Amino acid sequence: MFSVPLPRTGASTEPGVTEACVPTVLVTSRPPRHRHDYVDELVGDDSEGRAPKGVVLEFRTDPFRAHGVDVIHLTDIATVLGGPRTPARERTRRAKRFTRMLKRRGIALVRTVREGEATREPSPAEAIVNAAATSVTSPDPTAAAAGHAITVIGHSHVRDRFLGFPREDPVAGRVLITAVTTLHPSSQPAVNVFGIADVPGWTLRIAGKVPIEIEESYARTLADHTDTMSLRDELLSDAACVSEVSQAEIVLVTGVANHRSQSILMLALSLDRPVLVEDTPQTRSLAEEVGASWVRRHPGPLTAHALETELAALRADPPTGRPNLDSRDPNLISEQYNAVYRAAAAAR
Repeated sequence: MFSVPLPRTGASTEPGVTEACVPTVLVTSRPPRHRHDYVDELVGDDSEGRAPKGVVLEFRTDPFRAHGVDVIHLTDIATVLGGPRTPARERTRRAKRFTRMLKRRGIALVRTVREGEATREPSPAEAIVNAAATSVTSPDPTAAAAGHAITVIGHSHVRDRFLGFPREDPVAGRVLITAVTTLHPSSQPAVNVFGIADVPGWTLRIAGKVPIEIEESYARTLADHTDTMSLRDELLSDAACVSEVSQAEIVLVTGVANHRSQSILMLALSLDRPVLVEDTPQTRSLAEEVGASWVRRHPGPLTAHALETELAALRADPPTGRPNLDSRDPNLISEQYNAVYRAAAAAR
């Protein structure tokens, strides 16, 4: 575990913002670093000194070490409750201990719900933490539609994040499945579908670390399709990920409800590459926002017929211009989080 506070200098430099009304927020995560991750959404883009500065952010992986803060932003409830192997009784004990600490120290709680959490019944331990939350956020617009009081804050684009990174021209006919860390389990069925689809002129590129438990399956599939499939089996740096995405004609994003999959989706759009995703309320909303030709959707789980249809449609009617990502500006997204923090601190 580590504790790295961001510098406090400049926290109250915005007009009308005084030191007394600037809340200190503990984010239960690692601090921003060289590799892009969710926490960068909270900070915004300060390359030109324009990032929102209405709060002071601290980053600490242990939420129980919260001293002198006004708000805790719980980005992953497992940070408090433990992982899936933690016994239910222990999870409940941790939840009660955490909420008692919040009350005793007068700290407001902002909680971010992850994929699937808002649409299922919470466990007893989760319910305890949820009841203590002043605000709940989610990047998924369907979470709010499920009847929960959730503030939806979308993923920011990363168009300016990778300025100067080497980019490649797209390789005609290249479909990409990628991940910055381990490939999502849903990528394996998609690879199998590509193997049986009738898509002459198309090739599949897979880039990301293959999970150990399915390495043999991947090896067998690739051995049967040496002419049409290639694999880069490693954890990708940001630069490597930008290179792989820029070489794709289209990026096939599986497990789209997963946060890391959504990050890949936004990276592809930021690099002006269309994506192919399952048709869900979330992806339908995104398509309406950024352009249906950029967010191409297939009904239900991917099938060979759906893949053939969508790739043919892409060739017949490729997207033009750039996807509309105006509402995804990093500083607009950061300011939305800041507004949630300030409201939570004021409501204590």
